[in-house]
Amino acid sequence: MLDCTTLLPGPYCTMMLGELGAEVIKVEKPGKGDLLRGIWPECFRYLNGHKKLITLDLKQEEGRNTLLRLASKAHVFVEGFRPGIAAELGIDFDAFKKVNPSVIYCSISGYGQDGPYAGLPGHDINYQGLSGLLSISGDPESGPEFHCGFAVADLSGSMFALVSILAALLRPDSHSTAIHLDISIAESLGMWMIPGFLEFVGLGRPPKAEFRGRGPYGIFETRDKKYLTLGVVEDHFWFNLCKALGLNDLASDKGFNSWQSRNTNRGRIVPRLRDAFKEDDLESWIKKLREMNVPVAPVLDFNNWMDDPQFVHRGFIPKTEKGTVDLGNLRRFLITSLSRRQDDKEQPLTLGRDNGTVLQK
Repeated sequence: MLDCTTLLPGPYCTMMLGELGAEVIKVEKPGKGDLLRGIWPECFRYLNGHKKLITLDLKQEEGRNTLLRLASKAHVFVEGFRPGIAAELGIDFDAFKKVNPSVIYCSISGYGQDGPYAGLPGHDINYQGLSGLLSISGDPESGPEFHCGFAVADLSGSMFALVSILAALLRPDSHSTAIHLDISIAESLGMWMIPGFLEFVGLGRPPKAEFRGRGPYGIFETRDKKYLTLGVVEDHFWFNLCKALGLNDLASDKGFNSWQSRNTNRGRIVPRLRDAFKEDDLESWIKKLREMNVPVAPVLDFNNWMDDPQFVHRGFIPKTEKGTVDLGNLRRFLITSLSRRQDDKEQPLTLGRDNGTVLQK
C-alpha cells in the first residue's frame, strides 16, 4: 500500500495496517519530508519505523508518473491532502482508477471532501470544538475545556479510516471495482459523540452542570496527595462503595437508589466522598476497594503508567534486557498474533531511505 499522509491521522492508520501485515510505502516530499520529523521525531519513529521510505516530488511530472506506476500494483492508497490538492496534482481518485481499476483510495481530511468547510485548515482542537466534545468537557460547572491529553479527534479519524479500508478489502468485488473512501476527522469524532448525545436528548437536553454532573463517578484525592478514579454506576457497586467507606447512611438513603438520582444529588454525595478518601493513602484505598469489588484505579502519570502490573503481565509494553521501557519498539498492535513485524529490527529513518529498492521495481 502507498501512504501519502503526514503528521498523525494518516500515518497512525497505515502504521496499524503495517502491523497487521501490509507492506507500506511512505511517500515524502524531497528535502523536508513529513513535518513530524521535526515537530515530534519520537512519534515519527513510532508511526513510520517499519514502513519503506521514499521521496517523490509530486509537483513534477516525473514524480507523479512514478507514483501512478507504483499505484498500478498497490491495493490501497491513503492520502491526507487538503481537498482539491490531489486533483490539482493529477493524483486524485480518477487518476488512480485509470491505472488500477480495483484500487482502494482513502482520503483523510479534517472536514471531508466537500461542504463549506472542506478547504479550511484545521487541527485536533478545532474538530473537538465542532463535534461538541469541548462543550461537555472538564468541570461540569465551568465553560468549555480542552482537557483531553491526546489527539482524540485525529485518532478517531485514523480508526475509521482503518476500519473502512479493511471493510473495503473484504468486499466481494474488491478485486474488480475501485472505491473512494472519504474520511472526515470531524465526522469521525462526531460518531464517537453519538452515544453521549443520545443520553443528552434522553435527559431533555439539560445544561452542562446537570448533564455532566456525576455522583460517585470521578477523580478523588487521597491522603498522600495522589488520585484515584472511581467508576460507580450500577447500584450494587454503589452499595459496595458505601460499605467500604463506612457511609451506611448514604447506602440507606432512598434518594440515592439509582444512577440518575445519585447524579442529581451529587452535591450531597461528592463532598462526603472527598472527605472519606482523604482519610487514607492511595495504595490502601486501591487494595480495599478492589477487595470490595468497586471499580477503582489509580491515576498514573507518564513516569509510571507503563510499569503497572496489568500492562507488564500482558506484555503490552516491550522492555529491554535491563528491564527499562524499550522506546524503540513501542509499536505493538493489540492483536499481536496477527502481526508479522513486531520482531523486525528498525533501520535509520533517513529521508528517501528506500528509493533505490522501491523505485527500481
